[in-house]
Amino acid sequence: MRILNIASGIAILFTTLAFGHLLHHHLMNASAADVRSTAFLGLFIIAVVAAILSFIGACTLLRRGR
Repeated sequence: MRILNIASGIAILFTTLAFGHLLHHHLMNASAADVRSTAFLGLFIIAVVAAILSFIGACTLLRRGR
């Protein structure tokens, strides 16, 4: 069971890293009108919160694996 927790934690960490990378590129390639849009910023903030929660979940899995 420990191996499964560690493997899942590492997989989630890599997924969170890829998600953060995609968010960064999405923000950098957005037009000026998009960045000023309330809907864009609201959804971007929700995505960042989801990435943070995913990172916390991965760390929790890794800490329980020891």
